[in-house]
Amino acid sequence: MSIENIQSILKCPVCNLCLEKHERQYVCENRHSYDIASKGYINLLLANQKNTKEPGDSKVMMEGRRDFLDKGYYFNFSESLNQVIISNINGDNINILDVGCGEGYFLWRLKEAIHREQFNSMKNKGFDYFGVDISKAAITHATKRDKKINFIVGSNFNLPIMTNTIDIIIRNFAPSDELELKRVLTDKGKLVVVTPGVQHLYGLKEILYENARKHEDKQTIFKGFKLISTTEVNYNIDVQEGADGEDVKNLISMTPYYWTFDSSMRETASNTSRLSTALHFNISVYEKC
Repeated sequence: MSIENIQSILKCPVCNLCLEKHERQYVCENRHSYDIASKGYINLLLANQKNTKEPGDSKVMMEGRRDFLDKGYYFNFSESLNQVIISNINGDNINILDVGCGEGYFLWRLKEAIHREQFNSMKNKGFDYFGVDISKAAITHATKRDKKINFIVGSNFNLPIMTNTIDIIIRNFAPSDELELKRVLTDKGKLVVVTPGVQHLYGLKEILYENARKHEDKQTIFKGFKLISTTEVNYNIDVQEGADGEDVKNLISMTPYYWTFDSSMRETASNTSRLSTALHFNISVYEKC
């Protein structure tokens, strides 16, 4: 059997050379090699890029996030995000990268939306999808959601992606380095950034905080990029599934508040079985300048 030898857009995290796929491995010219895990992902996160033994969200948090998202609470937002991205696609062979992709819900839904659209206005376009997250647990869940997406364990601050290869970057509430985003984006590519709107999760904040505050109304500035459009998505959800309040707990675990809980807030959260809150997002599109 001949060895499959396919050049990819993946970058060796040791020497920064292009990786080629050889059956169940990715190998660079300097012979640094990375096995494709049995679950289908590739781990390109070096030990010196980790702050902890298992960085990022845990297996339990990812399971909660998956269960919450699968119930459709973020469906309307996902639909709007897909529309914005699809309207900004140009060219015939498109590489799409989700930085901080979590367990893959949004990238998977985008792939499905593009697949439907290809029967209409995008018949002759080709697409490759890449999701990067520092959490191995997140990427493990992501590969279960869609094995045809290229999911990678890696750092958003040292993306394992070759320069000028990505046409659409999605940054959905994820921390990242703007210079890295600019490096991997093609000259005509688009950076799609999701940030919280003023009222985002205010109903949840009212439960957790004595003096709840709305988010600041401010524009996110990225060095080396110019803003070309912003879409606002704002709707309410009622989270009240089950007497044990599992959906509420799963929602809380998806937010930054989870990491700053004191004992009083944890008690409040554990006793909350239902809530109504706004979901409020700003979807901003940038291009290089």
